[in-house]
Amino acid sequence: MTRSTRDLVAAADALLTPPPGTMPSLTPGLRARAAAALLRLALDEAMDDFWRSVSPRMVHSRGRTKALCLDWYVSPSVARQWYVVWSALSAACHHHTYELPPTPAEVRAWHADVTELLRAMPSSTTPTRP
Repeated sequence: MTRSTRDLVAAADALLTPPPGTMPSLTPGLRARAAAALLRLALDEAMDDFWRSVSPRMVHSRGRTKALCLDWYVSPSVARQWYVVWSALSAACHHHTYELPPTPAEVRAWHADVTELLRAMPSSTTPTRP
């Protein structure tokens, strides 16, 4: 069962801001890393949905390739922002013992970026370049 991008972003928001009066069972760093994973999954799902409508074979490509090809279908600034946020979330999702987890503030900033990017995705699939 796949979740909608809206559900994934909402779940990330719930991890970052637990309801008042509750004692969260996860540390802020663990919640931030889990929220980053959900946000990256939301970007991946949105990218796959986009490529299914443009070129279904692109769905099987790697994330970086999809982002680079996106430059032909959206404005360069949106494609660039997509790649930057996707790369940052990818790095945040990989756990290394010598690195600190992302801070909740960093993930909140990425949350805002992901929300903006999901709104910016075109409904038209016409290439923007000749």
